[in-house]
Amino acid sequence: MGRSSVRLLVAVGLLLLRFNWCLAVDGGGVAEVGGAFPMVVSTWPFREAVRAAWEVVSASDGGGSAVDAVVAGCSACEVLRCDGTVGPGGSPDENGETTLDALIMNGATMEIGAVAAMRYVKDGIKAAKLVMDHSLHTLLVGEKATDFAISMGLPGPINLSSPESLEKWANWRQNHCQPNFWKNVAPAGSCGPYRPINLAQALDSVKHEVEGSQGGVCQDWFQSDNLLEPINSHLKFIDRHNHDTISMAVIDKMGHIAVGTSTNGATFKIPGRATEHSNSSSW
Repeated sequence: MGRSSVRLLVAVGLLLLRFNWCLAVDGGGVAEVGGAFPMVVSTWPFREAVRAAWEVVSASDGGGSAVDAVVAGCSACEVLRCDGTVGPGGSPDENGETTLDALIMNGATMEIGAVAAMRYVKDGIKAAKLVMDHSLHTLLVGEKATDFAISMGLPGPINLSSPESLEKWANWRQNHCQPNFWKNVAPAGSCGPYRPINLAQALDSVKHEVEGSQGGVCQDWFQSDNLLEPINSHLKFIDRHNHDTISMAVIDKMGHIAVGTSTNGATFKIPGRATEHSNSSSW
């Protein structure tokens, strides 16, 4: 999710608080209830995730904390693999592996914890909370994030791929690894390994060759600003199935705010890529 969407989500939460009403899950739907809080707001219609968070934060014994509610809600989406963009079993990278990114923020203490490109551990949001609770860091990445999460008690190592994600990856490979996230590399239009190219030099070479054989016939063709620019088909069609994930904001009965997010990242991403979800400056 982009930073503007996350800020909008938090702003909506604060607006609802100002107008003294909150969102709750009741009987399978979202209903308006009295009182300023608690409140749960989430991206996309992930009702089970909202329900899980609401059950924590609205408990009759005083209610759980906003942080615990965010963990419960995002964890529910990880288990359900919401839209294939959250949790294990979705969004393979270009090597066919699924990795996880997650972040959590505690508004009461201003603490942050996050993991990125985490392998072999299925509980992304819980790993992020462990970083927040048991380290002075805000972000751990890759296999070291995996080692940390397992050492703190989370189950692993676990294969995060699924038959569906591996089938998607195999079909992508058969399509010559298109589309992908590389640019200014060769060979174009096929699977790697890739090598960098200098677009200016490549353009000059092509222009010289074409002008030598065609004269000025193709002169206007070289004026295009888009010549040799990589085609990023990921930008041609965006919906919740190939973009975004769950982000959640919770206000508990004490008025404390927590936010969190969990994702398995962009499909066919370059291995090692960390999403903006795990970067606290994006929030």
